Amino acid sequence: MERSRLYLKRTGFALLIIALAVIGITGGGIQPKVASAAASVEGYVYYVTDSDLYRVRTDGGTAQKISEDFEGTGLESSGNYLYFTYDENSTDLQRLSLTDPDALITSVGGDKKIINYKLDGGFLYFMDDQGSIYRSLANTENDEEATLIADSANPEYPDFTIVGNRIYYNALKDGSTSWVTSKAKDGSGVVQWIAKGVIPNTNYAHMNSTNLYLLVNTQPEETQYSRNCMVLYTLSLNGGSPKAINAKTPLDLNSAYSGMWASDYYLINKGMVLGANDDYDYSKAKGFLMDKNGKTFQLSQTGVKDIADLGGNKFAYVDAKNKTYVSTIANGKVTTTKALALSNADLVLTLNNGDKIGSAVFFSSTGAYVLNANLTLTKMIGVNWDNVAFTDNIPSIYYVNAGDHDNLYRMNADGKTTLKLSSVPTESIPLVSSK
Repeated sequence: MERSRLYLKRTGFALLIIALAVIGITGGGIQPKVASAAASVEGYVYYVTDSDLYRVRTDGGTAQKISEDFEGTGLESSGNYLYFTYDENSTDLQRLSLTDPDALITSVGGDKKIINYKLDGGFLYFMDDQGSIYRSLANTENDEEATLIADSANPEYPDFTIVGNRIYYNALKDGSTSWVTSKAKDGSGVVQWIAKGVIPNTNYAHMNSTNLYLLVNTQPEETQYSRNCMVLYTLSLNGGSPKAINAKTPLDLNSAYSGMWASDYYLINKGMVLGANDDYDYSKAKGFLMDKNGKTFQLSQTGVKDIADLGGNKFAYVDAKNKTYVSTIANGKVTTTKALALSNADLVLTLNNGDKIGSAVFFSSTGAYVLNANLTLTKMIGVNWDNVAFTDNIPSIYYVNAGDHDNLYRMNADGKTTLKLSSVPTESIPLVSSK
């Protein structure tokens, strides 16, 4: 089983949600969530109607037509430009002006085949298929002056992220051996070789106020069998040498690949196996949490499909039977668990408000439900899992309201307050952005 297929099995449901996260061409680099010190902000909702791309302020107003007959995916906004590709497998990065209504769509990077990109701090970072990473200004068209900041990147694992003043990426040491690596994001200085192996995807990195945590596949060349190869490394955000947390007891590949970060804990599904359709069989597993020191403890008697941090050492999760729970953790163990009145859920997410954890929302076959403070659930009328979008720092959900001619709506996290944003049928919502 290829690693990419294993990852897709884990995230298949989430991938159907149009724009749960704003990510790059390949599904994002190894980018942890960075808590913002600011309060919630407003931005734009980009939506498609009658094949044309529009945007409207998240708090309402007059919609602006961006492009006619638009075909694109992986949208990112720099403020002046919208970056995208024509399909998920394209290596031709496009740029569309958001300030000049007559501007043509232009290609970025000349003849380079771009396999991943990110926007950070006014800069565009992109990797080509030769393993070179470049940086250019994101709000100008002078990408011909892009600066080479790193070479020897591993194009088989093109994920990368910028944390503070450094870029973290997968590299090929001596041209052949995979290593997780970092370098100053302006390209200066020397390469720091962090760990032998690769970061498979963005979900395997996590950052808190002091440290960066990277879950590394130390045997990426072994593709046929699940094996004990996932090692957690930590680095201080102030610099210093990486430390392997569980080098003597690495995690099983399927146990780790079917898990995810929730605050400073990593969800592990011990005993995870593949079912008849090469999908994860959560019923055969048991959910555990591993803390940042490598200690593990049991969370659930069955596998756990999804988990979300509620703050205050409380976590909401969906188990193998699609039942929902909230557990409290103290002193390295689960102290209380409360079953919720929802038994057909698939996914749980939190709407963050700046650096504060916002409301939790469960998505199920019957709709979306907000988790209240007393652990009851409120159904969000008109919201279904397959037509919603949101992003960090804007604590609202944007959705196509089938009950009102497929118009675009905003619903606040309380599940009650709504705002109509369009008066025309909406086909999709490819992006919610603060720019």
